Amino acid sequence: MATVSDDEPKVAVEELDRNSKVELGRWQFQWRIQNLTEQPIKFLAARCPHGQFRSEERFFDPPLQAAAGKTATIEMPVLCDEPAGNVIENGFLILLVEWLDKRWRIFVRLRVTINQQGVPETAPELITTQRVGFSGVG
Repeated sequence: MATVSDDEPKVAVEELDRNSKVELGRWQFQWRIQNLTEQPIKFLAARCPHGQFRSEERFFDPPLQAAAGKTATIEMPVLCDEPAGNVIENGFLILLVEWLDKRWRIFVRLRVTINQQGVPETAPELITTQRVGFSGVG
């Protein structure tokens, strides 16, 4: 489980489950996102942009919420059709959140290992955050 530092939304992320019920090469993932702050976090959207571990951006309507110290579960289909034994470096789960009335992006860097049964397993390696619009880009 990976975490982030002070003065920004703090979360811990862990994979709960994944299965291939969606379609060939597409896996339904569930991640538990724990709010490590004293303020609620609203989860607005999530996406996985890596070429070998990718998904469309999913917007949550209504937004998912996690009160201080509580968790939210994000579920989404991800395309990953790599052969058994492969390791995908620098996969990402990118979360768009609202915290203290500001929007943030939380970047969860993932190591994706394809086990011997051909099933992808994710392990968070690093979590970083960035305020939306800090560089003039929304």
